[in-house]
Amino acid sequence: MGGFLDGKTALVTGAASGIGAAIAQAFADEGAHVALIDRADTSATQGHIEKAGGRAFGLQRDVTDETGMTQGVAEAVARLGGLDLSVASAGISDDGPLTETSLADWSRVIGVNLTGVFLTGREAIRAMKAHGRGGRVINIASDHAFFGWEERSAYCASKAGVLGLTRVWAKEFGPDILVNAICPGPVETPLLLDDITPEIMARETDIPLGRVGQPDEIAAVALALAGKAGSFTTGQSWGVNGGSAMR
Repeated sequence: MGGFLDGKTALVTGAASGIGAAIAQAFADEGAHVALIDRADTSATQGHIEKAGGRAFGLQRDVTDETGMTQGVAEAVARLGGLDLSVASAGISDDGPLTETSLADWSRVIGVNLTGVFLTGREAIRAMKAHGRGGRVINIASDHAFFGWEERSAYCASKAGVLGLTRVWAKEFGPDILVNAICPGPVETPLLLDDITPEIMARETDIPLGRVGQPDEIAAVALALAGKAGSFTTGQSWGVNGGSAMR
């Protein structure tokens, strides 16, 4: 096991499955020691990483819980011996017409998708600044941040908010800490495909490449941003969507 992230430390939220798990695996495959944060059990992700010869450990935390995240990131940093890379990937969706969306529904999505990114980024950047060696922050947004989608008020608003945080932090903490967002299109994860097949999703969203994406394709972009390819990139929103954003 070894690669261009040898000696680096990373924290990934939403690491129990989907895009977060794929990014954690990709970082570990390149040599990073990875803290896996999720409110769900991350043992499957940890097992895959360790089976491949990598290093990882899990911390069960809710990204909307300020005290839990403050303590969780502090514990992760202590065990890692510092923090070089932070990825905020935890996310949920709650579809429904605006007129039938309760404040509780709205608050739940905003809490995970936006407040969770805020808390993760705040604590990660605090740790990076304290250790004085800079770092990279990657926020997982969505192509929905750029265009509306009917009956997805909270989700679209939350992902647009993530882009706002990304730009602010890039200006606030450059040149030492680089902050970027990845905006996936339809990707084959439990979040997206709980009640629809990949083929139907690709057809209904008119993806030029004719298919939905895979989590490891998003992870490949995260790797680029974490390494030399991302050394002169900050405040940007990387679309990884098979061309779906052109629809």
